[in-house]
Amino acid sequence: MQNSWLDSINNNIDNQIDEHISVKDYRFYQIEKLKRIAALLDNTKHKNCLDCKHAKIELEKIVNDLDRLINKSGVNRSEYEKRVEKLIKHLKDAHQVYQAHHFTYTYSGIYTIVGVAFGLLVSYGTFYSFNPHVFFLCAGVGMVIGNVLGARKDKHQARTGKQL
Repeated sequence: MQNSWLDSINNNIDNQIDEHISVKDYRFYQIEKLKRIAALLDNTKHKNCLDCKHAKIELEKIVNDLDRLINKSGVNRSEYEKRVEKLIKHLKDAHQVYQAHHFTYTYSGIYTIVGVAFGLLVSYGTFYSFNPHVFFLCAGVGMVIGNVLGARKDKHQARTGKQL
C-alpha cells in the first residue's frame, strides 16, 4: 500500500510535468523536490507521525492542483510555495530533515560574523586603530571555516538520508 502511494504520487507528478509544466517552471519551482518530500513522508520511520499522515494528504492535493498552482496567477504560485514550505518546515522541525546546503549557508554566515567580531577585536586590540588587513583576514578565515564545517555537516545529513 505504501509503495503504491509513493508510486502514484511520482506518476502523477510525471504526468503533470509532461502535460502542463514547462522546463523553466519545473526548475524554478523545484518540482523534483516534491518527489523527495513524498519519499521522506513515505519513509517507515515516520509512519507513526500524525502530522506526516496529514502532510501526505496535503501533498496529494498539491500534486493534483500542480497545473493550477504553477501556471495560473501569482496568487496561486505563492500559495504553492507556502504549502510546500509548510511540508518542509514539518520535516525540519519534527524529523530534522534539512534542505541541501542548509548547514553550509548557516555556518558560513555565523562564522563570518564571528570572524568579523574577532577581526575587530584583534585590529583595535593590537594596533589601537582599524587595520583592514587583519579585519578582512579574520572575516575570510571565519567564512572558510564555516563553509568547511557546514559542508561536512551537509554531507553527514545526506549520508543519513536526512536531506531534501
